[in-house]
Amino acid sequence: MPDIEIVKLKLRRGTDEQRQLVTLEQGEMGYTTDHKRVWVGDGFTPGGHVTGNLVHAPITVGSRTDITNAALHDIVYDNNFLYQLSGTQSEHLSSWAFIGTQTDETTLNYNAGNKLHVLSNSISAVHLNSDVIKENGGLTFDSSNGLGANVDDTTIGLTTTGQLSVLDSIPASLIGDGLSGGSGELLGIHTTDSFTIDAGQLEFSNAPEGTVQACAIDPSTVTCGLQVTGNQLGMEVIGGGCVQPFNSSSYDHLGRITASTNAIMQNLSGTDTGGGHGNIFNGHLDDTGTSDNTIVNVLSANSDGTSVTVELSSAGFMQISSGTNGNFAIPVFKF
Repeated sequence: MPDIEIVKLKLRRGTDEQRQLVTLEQGEMGYTTDHKRVWVGDGFTPGGHVTGNLVHAPITVGSRTDITNAALHDIVYDNNFLYQLSGTQSEHLSSWAFIGTQTDETTLNYNAGNKLHVLSNSISAVHLNSDVIKENGGLTFDSSNGLGANVDDTTIGLTTTGQLSVLDSIPASLIGDGLSGGSGELLGIHTTDSFTIDAGQLEFSNAPEGTVQACAIDPSTVTCGLQVTGNQLGMEVIGGGCVQPFNSSSYDHLGRITASTNAIMQNLSGTDTGGGHGNIFNGHLDDTGTSDNTIVNVLSANSDGTSVTVELSSAGFMQISSGTNGNFAIPVFKF
């Protein structure tokens, strides 16, 4: 085995105070026994240069100026702030440079505990992006005016104090057919003279001429004496399908009778050609043509209250068809 020669190399040593009084030669190293630091000389700087900087333990009691073994460029946390020794006199605060995060002191700053925090009332519209607004979230964003309520200013708006408020009136432009009002006016129903409002209720008062046809009338609402036929409203006819059983009347557009024709004579004077009967006004005739008129004495009241006896002779019967109720026979007498 080769011989191994162990050489003990010792550095020039002394206290830090002694080091500062010695100019180490170039490449010469020195060791401070009190600070336990190694220094190397350059031949002209007193005390030389430290070979390695230290990151000192965070200071919780005292101050960075209490570090006795601090050398140039050493780093330390003092009360949550990061400092680096930039001078040769560590006992002076001015020798320590703050190397922590710089703030603008407008939006960000350090609080009493030396922790970064956002300053109150520091975030304005210019610091926000439009994507902070949720789509259809009821908010709007303006880079100059900031956040605001997204209102339509038609049904919902903002008061002068910046509060949401339902607007006092509905614009008239939003009022559709059949309604009136808006823009400060009360809402109502837009009607013609055919309608009235009674105790807040809409009532039909009258129909203008020529606007309602008979086919619009429910037949079940037509009372006795009237009937709806197709698109016409008329008097109910006695006798159903018989032609002019009694009177034939003419009416105007208001339903008033303007003319009337007595049709009894027409019906009673007709000639029956089927059974050998003659004119029914002359009574019933047998097959030989012999009349069998019956004479009836009756009392007739006069206009003055007196009575008079007259003779009536039977003139036969008048037949009237009632439709679904069958036929009727009415006796007829002649003076």
